Amino acid sequence: MFPLYDESRVKGKWPFFTILLIIVNIAIFFYTFPNLEFCSNFYGFHSSDFLNGKIYTVFTSMFLHADIFHLLGNIWFLWVFGDNLEAKLGNIKFLLFYLFCGVFSALIYSITSFGSTYPVIGASGAISGVLGGYLIMFPRNKIKAVVPLIVWFLASIPATVFIAIWFVLQFVSMGSNDMVAYSGHIGGFLAGVLFVKKFKKFK
Repeated sequence: MFPLYDESRVKGKWPFFTILLIIVNIAIFFYTFPNLEFCSNFYGFHSSDFLNGKIYTVFTSMFLHADIFHLLGNIWFLWVFGDNLEAKLGNIKFLLFYLFCGVFSALIYSITSFGSTYPVIGASGAISGVLGGYLIMFPRNKIKAVVPLIVWFLASIPATVFIAIWFVLQFVSMGSNDMVAYSGHIGGFLAGVLFVKKFKKFK
């Protein structure tokens, strides 16, 4: 399934940081792509970086992407699910929540994949947290999505169903591809589920 848009989009509130994060991710992608291998090795997150003191990679890795499809998939999910959540949390709290989920994602990945030599890049962990937060805050919303069965068709899918299917796919995919940090996706998602209400209450 691929989400197209939220059928219950919050109107009247400008998703400033959702748009800014999208712009920054696009700009950094085109800036780093000619030297992606170097940037991935130097700025990507390795599972041992917490122990090695390279904490900065937890943040820099969130803004690197392997290819245009990796980038487009992430920023599209951020656009579909981020604007409503930003409206609910408020601009600054949304940004802090996004970064927190990205850090939590890296932490879980480092625990579950310690010893891996592959650098992890991409905003997927933080955006997984956005999905987790969205699930808690907007469980009754419906997502217009493209559904591939025998033929491709459009369907209105409850957010709980869409996100639950997404989560199951991350879970069953663990270990299938060392180049994809599925455990990080799960970690970011759990951070979103567990902490979004705490961010909402934070003054």
